[in-house]
Amino acid sequence: MAGQWFADRGRLRTVAEQTAAVAPDGVSCDAEAGVMLQRRGVDRRLPALAGIVADEEAALVVHRPERRAVVRRTRPGATTYLKVVRPGRALPATLELPGLRVPAVLASEPAQGTVEYAELAGRTLHDLLGDAGLAADVDITLSRAFHAAGRAVRALHSAPPPPGLGDHGPDDEIAVTTRWVDHALAHGVLDGSDRAEAVDAVAVLVREVGALVPPFTPALVHRDLHDKQILVAEEDDAGLLDLDTLAVGDQALDVANLLVHLELRALQGHCPADVAGAAGDAFLTGYGPDRALQERLGAYAATTRLRLACVYAFRPRWHHLAAELLRAV
Repeated sequence: MAGQWFADRGRLRTVAEQTAAVAPDGVSCDAEAGVMLQRRGVDRRLPALAGIVADEEAALVVHRPERRAVVRRTRPGATTYLKVVRPGRALPATLELPGLRVPAVLASEPAQGTVEYAELAGRTLHDLLGDAGLAADVDITLSRAFHAAGRAVRALHSAPPPPGLGDHGPDDEIAVTTRWVDHALAHGVLDGSDRAEAVDAVAVLVREVGALVPPFTPALVHRDLHDKQILVAEEDDAGLLDLDTLAVGDQALDVANLLVHLELRALQGHCPADVAGAAGDAFLTGYGPDRALQERLGAYAATTRLRLACVYAFRPRWHHLAAELLRAV
């Protein structure tokens, strides 16, 4: 069930009234707490969502109020996923990438803000890491899966970018990271010395990431690559999810983002550190980075750690990880 919190009680009343216009029985408020709950996908900015969720074949998987949602639709013989965004927003077109499986677009309704994808076969790297969590060493299945993932990401980076795709350079990455630091500082979710460390880290990263020389040939990059975005099926056939953030940029950004997420899984206790390390080695072996890319990894890894420190500072269960990630920066 999605919900929103408002510091401004007048704003709460306005948004609640507009949201209730979609479905009155789907909204409830606690004015004293400033909280509005939105049941069954009711959303004033995503008007198609409630009707989709009402289908008995549908299950709401993700609902980020007024921004986006994902619905799993299970029918006899097929499971599909619908992504819902604000009406009129640009929706991804069918994308074919040699050597890489991506979800096929089955239907797209820009006026409704919906796009339906075929299910992508396989298990996520995140699930495979969890399976290996009790093992002393990474088993061959996990190593092969991460090796395949490395090959798949290399295939993505080698594919020609489609026309009209935007750029995402070092300055853009600094802006994203700085925005998350600003959020964390404004909402007071970083503890004591962590606030000063985050501010100091931004200053260092502005200098170090800003000094990076972009690759001679800009590449197609994912920009949000982590262990829940890559699925590996039988015979080590890797596939990639969530291509909404594709851009033209530096391949090292994706590689660093994936590797730092493996560090994060170890910190979360999802798998032992040696398992995460061996998985990262297998990924790099499959990817085959050249020396120039390896030299850029450190700076991008630092920006990823800083961003994740601020993201997870907002999550009570993982708040304690913020300090550890900041120390790693």
